[in-house]
Amino acid sequence: MDFQIPIRPFSSAYEDLSDPANEFVNYFSSIRCEHLAPVIARYYAGIGPTGYGISLILSRILKVKEIMFSDRILADKLMKNATFRAVCLFEKGRTPSHNTYNTLRRRLGVAGFRQIHRRFVLEANALGLLNPDIPWLSKVRKKGIILVGDSTFIQATCATKGKQQEDGSWLFQDQSVSFGRQHHKYRYAVGHKAHSLMSVTGIPMISVVTSAAVQDQVVVNDLVKELVELYPELSFAYIILDRGYDTEDIHKTLYERYHIIPVIIRKKITYPKGFNKAGYPLCPFGYAMTRIAIDYKRKRTKFSCRKICQKKPKQQSDLFVCEQSKMNNLNGLVLYTYFRNSYRKFGPAVSGTTIYKQLKPMRTSIEREYGLVKENRYKMEHTNTYQGIDNVAIHVIEHDITLTQDIIFEFQKSKQRSPVLKFNY
Repeated sequence: MDFQIPIRPFSSAYEDLSDPANEFVNYFSSIRCEHLAPVIARYYAGIGPTGYGISLILSRILKVKEIMFSDRILADKLMKNATFRAVCLFEKGRTPSHNTYNTLRRRLGVAGFRQIHRRFVLEANALGLLNPDIPWLSKVRKKGIILVGDSTFIQATCATKGKQQEDGSWLFQDQSVSFGRQHHKYRYAVGHKAHSLMSVTGIPMISVVTSAAVQDQVVVNDLVKELVELYPELSFAYIILDRGYDTEDIHKTLYERYHIIPVIIRKKITYPKGFNKAGYPLCPFGYAMTRIAIDYKRKRTKFSCRKICQKKPKQQSDLFVCEQSKMNNLNGLVLYTYFRNSYRKFGPAVSGTTIYKQLKPMRTSIEREYGLVKENRYKMEHTNTYQGIDNVAIHVIEHDITLTQDIIFEFQKSKQRSPVLKFNY
């Protein structure tokens, strides 16, 4: 007698893996393993059973995508879910324990995870996602990647038991955390702060973590320094910052040392006699002059009167005689303002310039995108169960890697170049 025994597919993940419309599987299939292998070989060679390698990094991306709150949960899900094992390339069903991820973080450190993220960013650059043609920006501008800088508070979810010291400061069980600025969302604002630079298209470039008490303006120069060292092959043109960074030192350092033009939301500025409220020089008869050119190499801005007095009503122009009006040149009187006198007042992107007016509104979109990652999309803050600056920094970089891959995958699927900017081409 013949019996027909139903044979299950070779894996319970068969239907997922064989479905060409499965977005989850397609996402992990699109990750280029060559981004991971060299870094693993350098920092993690000889650790763990053969085959773990790049699978550990893929499973860290899985942890972010699936919003898993701990390494124990990740290890348990991998053991029970065949699809998770398959997309992370774990062979023969072997999966790591949660302690393996502690070893991974210790071996790779911040530098190793940053090297992995760098490779994803360079892939995005090769696809034209870092510096696409933005049609509504002025064509006459410095060429290069436009950056947006900001910081975000990350509340500590463990080891926040503290003791007040004699000088009034607090010492917590995790000595890397501190009180941050008071906020209506947090009863006790204890934690860290992630300082990040993103491209204007929404791709995270680099992140540095400090205690929550560290001010943004203290970190920005070192943050840009690490960015330039991490991406020597890339050219950066502008960096958009909020008014907390509006200091002379930051304006000067960013331009002089890193050749990046700061576009900083301005605090109140008082100009000296001979200038109007917008920082334009006045001609001897009190008319505001016109900006006609910015000489970046000589670090100066050129203004001309354009013989504006001749365009005024006749009764006004009869009151004086301007020598410049007698000359045949179009510009008339020419004056210069020099960056060295005050980068904050006379720098290459003061509030009256076209590029300042065009770039300033873009900052809000980038803040919103990164805020969505932190609070809603992948719950970066809520899944932070780590102690110590380095562990929290790695946690933030893992989210940066995933967000970068999200944008790459979306571009490959639908040709959308940015989640925050809308292009018509």
